[in-house]
Amino acid sequence: MVSSIVPGTTGANTLGVDNRFARSQQPNGAARNAEAAVLGDRVEVSGASIAAARESVRDGLNQVHQALAVGHDAQAMLVAARGATSQADLDTILGAYQQRVDSAIAQGGTLVAGQNLNVYAEPGGAPVTIPGVDLRLKSEPGVTDVIGVSLEAQLDDAGLGQAVQRSLDTLQDSMNRLIDSARALEAHQGFLGAAEGAMGVRNDLDAESARLLALQVRQGLQSLGGASIANAEPQAVLTLFRA
Repeated sequence: MVSSIVPGTTGANTLGVDNRFARSQQPNGAARNAEAAVLGDRVEVSGASIAAARESVRDGLNQVHQALAVGHDAQAMLVAARGATSQADLDTILGAYQQRVDSAIAQGGTLVAGQNLNVYAEPGGAPVTIPGVDLRLKSEPGVTDVIGVSLEAQLDDAGLGQAVQRSLDTLQDSMNRLIDSARALEAHQGFLGAAEGAMGVRNDLDAESARLLALQVRQGLQSLGGASIANAEPQAVLTLFRA
């Protein structure tokens, strides 16, 4: 028996159940599977759909962790720039940091380039958007840039110290948001991991079990407020798959 989990209507990123795939007396399960597969706007509750969501969450976490690592490097660069004693030292500090950012972008780091990242954290649900944090140095940084120190900063610039402090403050706010995003994704990862493990026990769900799984994920994420549960107990979800 296959049921479909679809986006719910009670809030953002919630899950609901398509009752058209409720338990049936039909002996031909393959026919019902084919019917569900035709509906492109719905995702079957299956090991494959849960695994795909886990992969998207894993990639999202990798991006967030990379952005946090570059953010720490940015903090170190700003402190070093403030303490530079010569223009040559300042140029070296800024150049080395810019190479670090360019390397992260070359490795596929879209967040550090300021691009938003969509993570499909729930089978059939709307994507979770992680806002980008542009950590590049600019020749002429604007007031909205995270790092307000110019790539061509001059040591004798009277405004350098102020630009460094403002950048440190703005950078810390951005990193706090990244940490919140990482915690939320870890929460999704924990539930999806437990659900994927449970799919090994029972390969399909009836409508009631699918509804319980959707409710478990939604209420669990809301009550935890994004807390990390990467080591969530699989037995808590296994009970949803027992007849």
